[in-house]
Amino acid sequence: MSRVLIVEDEAHLADGLRFNIQAEGHTARVAGDGFTAIDLLLKDKEVFDAMILDVMLPGKDGFAVATEL
Repeated sequence: MSRVLIVEDEAHLADGLRFNIQAEGHTARVAGDGFTAIDLLLKDKEVFDAMILDVMLPGKDGFAVATEL
Protein backbone atom coordinates (compact mmCIF):
# COMPACT_ATOMS: atom_id res chain seq x y z
CA MET A 1 0.00 0.00 0.00
CA SER A 2 1.35 3.42 -0.98
CA ARG A 3 1.12 6.67 0.99
CA VAL A 4 0.12 9.66 -1.15
CA LEU A 5 0.28 13.32 -0.19
CA ILE A 6 -2.31 15.47 -1.95
CA VAL A 7 -1.44 19.18 -1.93
CA GLU A 8 -4.62 20.93 -3.09
CA ASP A 9 -6.35 24.06 -1.77
CA GLU A 10 -9.79 23.30 -3.22
CA ALA A 11 -11.47 20.94 -0.76
CA HIS A 12 -13.84 19.30 -3.26
CA LEU A 13 -10.92 18.35 -5.54
CA ALA A 14 -8.79 17.13 -2.65
CA ASP A 15 -11.67 15.05 -1.27
CA GLY A 16 -12.33 13.49 -4.67
CA LEU A 17 -8.68 12.58 -5.14
CA ARG A 18 -8.44 11.18 -1.62
CA PHE A 19 -11.59 9.11 -2.11
CA ASN A 20 -10.33 7.56 -5.36
CA ILE A 21 -6.84 6.88 -4.00
CA GLN A 22 -8.25 5.23 -0.89
CA ALA A 23 -10.71 3.22 -2.98
CA GLU A 24 -7.69 1.66 -4.70
CA GLY A 25 -6.29 0.59 -1.32
CA HIS A 26 -3.75 3.35 -0.74
CA THR A 27 -3.43 5.84 2.11
CA ALA A 28 -3.88 9.54 1.32
CA ARG A 29 -3.27 12.69 3.32
CA VAL A 30 -4.30 16.19 2.27
CA ALA A 31 -2.37 19.43 2.76
CA GLY A 32 -4.36 22.53 1.87
CA ASP A 33 -1.36 24.75 1.06
CA GLY A 34 2.34 24.67 0.28
CA PHE A 35 3.43 25.67 3.78
CA THR A 36 1.61 22.69 5.30
CA ALA A 37 3.11 20.35 2.71
CA ILE A 38 6.63 21.57 3.46
CA ASP A 39 6.02 21.20 7.21
CA LEU A 40 4.79 17.61 6.76
CA LEU A 41 7.69 16.63 4.53
CA LEU A 42 10.64 18.50 6.02
CA LYS A 43 9.74 19.44 9.59
CA ASP A 44 7.65 16.41 10.59
CA LYS A 45 9.63 14.14 8.22
CA GLU A 46 6.55 12.20 7.14
CA VAL A 47 7.31 9.73 4.37
CA PHE A 48 5.15 9.49 1.26
CA ASP A 49 5.54 7.34 -1.84
CA ALA A 50 3.98 9.93 -4.15
CA MET A 51 2.70 13.49 -4.12
CA ILE A 52 -0.02 15.16 -6.17
CA LEU A 53 0.96 18.83 -6.18
CA ASP A 54 -1.27 21.66 -7.34
CA VAL A 55 0.83 24.48 -8.79
CA MET A 56 -1.68 27.28 -8.08
CA LEU A 57 -1.71 27.30 -4.27
CA PRO A 58 -2.18 30.30 -1.96
CA GLY A 59 0.98 31.57 -0.29
CA LYS A 60 3.68 29.11 -1.37
CA ASP A 61 2.73 27.77 -4.80
CA GLY A 62 3.49 24.30 -6.10
CA PHE A 63 6.55 25.46 -8.02
CA ALA A 64 8.06 26.87 -4.81
CA VAL A 65 7.26 23.65 -2.95
CA ALA A 66 8.94 21.54 -5.65
CA THR A 67 11.98 23.82 -5.67
CA GLU A 68 12.34 23.66 -1.90
CA LEU A 69 12.08 19.88 -1.89
